[in-house]
Amino acid sequence: MNAPFRHRTEAGETLARLLMHLAGREDVIVLALPHGGVPVALEVARVLGAPLDVTLVQPVSHVMGPPRREVTLGWLGYPAASQLHDATINALNLSDEELEQAISRARRQLRQRVRALRPGAPVASLEGRTVVVVDDGSAAGVVLRRAAGLLRRAGARALVAAVPVASEEALRMLDGEFEELVCCHGPEPFVSVASGYERYPDVTDAEVRALLARARSYGGNLGRSIPSP
Repeated sequence: MNAPFRHRTEAGETLARLLMHLAGREDVIVLALPHGGVPVALEVARVLGAPLDVTLVQPVSHVMGPPRREVTLGWLGYPAASQLHDATINALNLSDEELEQAISRARRQLRQRVRALRPGAPVASLEGRTVVVVDDGSAAGVVLRRAAGLLRRAGARALVAAVPVASEEALRMLDGEFEELVCCHGPEPFVSVASGYERYPDVTDAEVRALLARARSYGGNLGRSIPSP
């Protein structure tokens, strides 16, 4: 079976055509899930005339043991938001100090990721905006679903998930999490995201920085600054 896309740029161009009803709107911002989502999202942002940034999801983890195991207590997001699992935290009977240590560690890790991908750029404001969340595909929908919860907490008014390829499982999981769900191809049986592309190279931090810089040259207002994580 031939892959539906030659590369991520072509996938982004195709995806953008399905999102033209959002073109030219001042409230729209495009957020990419790195790393592979960024070259796809660049084409979407360019066609829509919207600003582009990344969105990140960082787990807040606590190490238990013995035997050693890592338990997820919640998530931090960029742009700034957090979502903790109170039931898990209460069940583990964590002290305030243990919880704060886990949050601080996750915040440091998130800050490092943000600085590696977008050093010095203004931080997007999501308050009252329509946010188009783009990835290069979704096999299970887990990351997009987590991102949706965090972006709502960051003030997004409406969320649109946009992926070139996705499994039926992912589409079912995301149904109801976003106001709109746009997918170009949902082949079944679904093999992998990579199978949707003839060329599917890794995308480096440096390439993400370059793509975001190119997007800024197109214009588009990220909005007022909000605190970094």
